[in-house]
Amino acid sequence: MIIKYFAWLKNITNIEEETIDNKTIIDVVTLKKFLLKKYPKLDKFMNQEDIIRVAINLEYTTSNSKIHPNDEIALFPPVSGG
Repeated sequence: MIIKYFAWLKNITNIEEETIDNKTIIDVVTLKKFLLKKYPKLDKFMNQEDIIRVAINLEYTTSNSKIHPNDEIALFPPVSGG
């Protein structure tokens, strides 16, 4: 699967995009657990506040949606306009 990071998430991960081949990632919850181990600085935003929005194949999800190996996942922090 391809994971894309937007806005300040790129600063935490130090990348814009990565390909992950991990068969244990089957849904949004297991993806978040995997990313928290890889990027511990995400803990504040995923565990405590859970403010990161997730899109699977260009569609936002608010549930623990299933993820497939060929999916494209986008992670978005909250944004504010002005």
